[in-house]
Amino acid sequence: MHLTDAQLWAAALGYLSPPVIAIVQQPRFAGPLKALIMLVWALIVGLGTAYFNDQFHGQTITTCMLTAAVAIGVAYHTVWRPSGIAPGIEVGTSSGSRAVPQEPQGA
Repeated sequence: MHLTDAQLWAAALGYLSPPVIAIVQQPRFAGPLKALIMLVWALIVGLGTAYFNDQFHGQTITTCMLTAAVAIGVAYHTVWRPSGIAPGIEVGTSSGSRAVPQEPQGA
């Protein structure tokens, strides 16, 4: 399978996105709200990478958004959450009480 430059950029930006997303997310947010925030960010990354690679049309936009969403999910669950970086950012930027980040399950 041949990936376009836009898709590779979407994957790279998606992989680096969890700390950025963690700035917006709060520890008290419900799971569905956290997923919605991630999907909105994947939409932004997908639109941006398709646009800046001069491939701004339906199929490329869709694949860039999906590639970013998968990369964000994989990166969060394999690197950013187990290392404690993303949960630490969520707690550090929380506007509410200073909750301690939860230990990852299965670690």
